[in-house]
Amino acid sequence: MQTEMVGGLLLPVGLWLLLSASTPGQLHRRLAAASLIATAIATLAFIACGFALAFGGRELSLGIGDPPERWIFLGASGFLLDGATDQEGLSLFVRFWPLFAAGALLVAGVLAQQARIQALAVFTAAVAGFILPVAGCWMWGGGWLSALGTNAGLGRGTADLGHLATVGLIAGTAGIAWLHAAPRRELVLRPAELPAVQFPVRAVAGVLLVMAGAPSFANAFSPDASALAMGHFVNGSVAVSVAILATGIYTVFTTQRADVLSASRAALAAVFITSSGGALLPMPIVVALGGVCGLLATIGYYVINEKLRWRDDSAIVTAIFAPAAIGLLATGVFANGAFGVVGVLSRSAEFAAGQLLAQLIGLGAIVAFGLGMSGVALRLMWLTRLELLISTETVYSQPPAAQPALSSVAVAAAEFTDPAQQVNFTYTPAPETTDDADIARHISDDGEPVEAETVTTASQPRARGWFGRFRRSEVPPSQPKQPRKVAYPYRVGGRPLVIHPPSTDGGDGRDDASPRDDRD
Repeated sequence: MQTEMVGGLLLPVGLWLLLSASTPGQLHRRLAAASLIATAIATLAFIACGFALAFGGRELSLGIGDPPERWIFLGASGFLLDGATDQEGLSLFVRFWPLFAAGALLVAGVLAQQARIQALAVFTAAVAGFILPVAGCWMWGGGWLSALGTNAGLGRGTADLGHLATVGLIAGTAGIAWLHAAPRRELVLRPAELPAVQFPVRAVAGVLLVMAGAPSFANAFSPDASALAMGHFVNGSVAVSVAILATGIYTVFTTQRADVLSASRAALAAVFITSSGGALLPMPIVVALGGVCGLLATIGYYVINEKLRWRDDSAIVTAIFAPAAIGLLATGVFANGAFGVVGVLSRSAEFAAGQLLAQLIGLGAIVAFGLGMSGVALRLMWLTRLELLISTETVYSQPPAAQPALSSVAVAAAEFTDPAQQVNFTYTPAPETTDDADIARHISDDGEPVEAETVTTASQPRARGWFGRFRRSEVPPSQPKQPRKVAYPYRVGGRPLVIHPPSTDGGDGRDDASPRDDRD
């Protein structure tokens, strides 16, 4: 097995460590199960149809035209690896499997804290089994985007030297489709805070593994250029370093501490932003792109989660999708002209806009295809009444003076009518019960009864419907119950109050032998 194949296996491992670093401890079992299921589904889908759709166009394809100017849109041979067990076919499978596994893990990271397992499995199968292989055919398997240079004279065609930009765009569009249709965060009037890191050591280890595994895919663009992967690593490491320092400076200036999770996500964004251009980007541009990643991990995360109120806890938009899109455009603008990839602002003598136009076409086609097919998958899941989101309850903390005296939990109903719309909640308080009649009372100094202190909590109603019915909780699932405080009545002097039944002779209900209190 070649060295670059082994190095590529480090990529999904590093991505999983980064995803788990920000996951709360009570959700680790759920993330682990979701990650294993997503990896298994991606592997089986890649064997069953993904490999054929992506690379089957070499023998049989769906397209128009005749070779060598044929526009290939879909591969049509090699299902279940039929006829692909030779050296070349197995080499392609081993080299590109980590990319499909990485795409599945990124989608699982978005859905792990919100979606039911069956919904995650179906959506991951749609992304890893059809959406990503089709885009891979366009970019990696000799499809129409990579052939824009030969067939239309647009530079070298849509260039993605590190192959991660395509994965980032597909996983990002799938995550955006889900986040747009899912319930928004509650509007809370509180100061904005950086995301909490649960395992900082995992975040650091994930960054190192992603940096080590990302250059392994650069050789697939030009196998004869051994220096391409080394230049890719150099530019990627520079962008990662600048992104970490930029994020650290920003977080220290704003919060008086260096945030490990934001810096790790900025480093991941730097890997994706340099994937398209790789070694073809000039060093000043690489430094500038690293600074952009630092802004995406801090300000960009604030805009997505606080302004748009998306539940992007895995930072799929700011750490994956946006860097991949920016990297594709930067390649068309600043590529130095090596291997036929000439940017608009490169140092070549002729002004050539063909490469930039090819990058724009590729970006628009992949984003439109990813959003459209992800929306179709969600729509089909909704039409089949598949339960998508987990059902939880949230406990709100209110001051005692402002808490309503509710005897039962409020009930809510939500109906989701379209994946592109937002969930509307209608709150209906439950009727009062007679359980509150047993509240204990104190006897005050002047003899007036006083209500005993009670603790009441108003829980967020359990939502029903498609997306609104299965929301995730903002607090741990199990909360200790508050013990009921019962006040036993005492007299002022400290002696217990004894109540005697009324006597039939008109007395006070006590016999002459019973002791009397001198203070009566």
